[in-house]
Amino acid sequence: MSVEKTVSEIADILGISRQAVNNRVKAFPEEFVDKNDKGVTVVNRAGLIELEKHYKKTIFEDEPVSEETKQRELMEILVDEKNAEIVRLYEQLKMKDEQIAAKDEQIRIKDVQISEKDKQLDQQQQLTAKAMNDRDTLKLELDEAQAQAIAQAEAQAQEQEKKGFWAKLFGK
Repeated sequence: MSVEKTVSEIADILGISRQAVNNRVKAFPEEFVDKNDKGVTVVNRAGLIELEKHYKKTIFEDEPVSEETKQRELMEILVDEKNAEIVRLYEQLKMKDEQIAAKDEQIRIKDVQISEKDKQLDQQQQLTAKAMNDRDTLKLELDEAQAQAIAQAEAQAQEQEKKGFWAKLFGK
């Protein structure tokens, strides 16, 4: 059984203007369009299916639809929804992977910075230890020099005491 509908019938079913349907039908390939006995342009079943896809409305309401077809269409809708959800989740997962990669790079950079700071801290500690050793060495040398100066002063004082009055007076 051949199902053909005129432009006006299609416009009434879809609830859009006849001109819009006519423009769409004019753009169809010849395999979707025929002329009826009166010379009026009609759209065949394949063309009607294309119009259903384009306008996302059902033209074949009056035709009985088998339970198997309903189940198949329902499964297709569910599969499409699930596929869309899978794609959305996959995109989200890719975005999370990119964020994790960026965080890994930031952590790597921070690890390098921490390593550099550890090196600097170690060097500072070594310099401080060396400065403390140098200070201790200088203090010991100063203490020795002071002890020698005190010893020399005492030796001179003892020598001065051994000198007589006139030697002290004339500095001999």
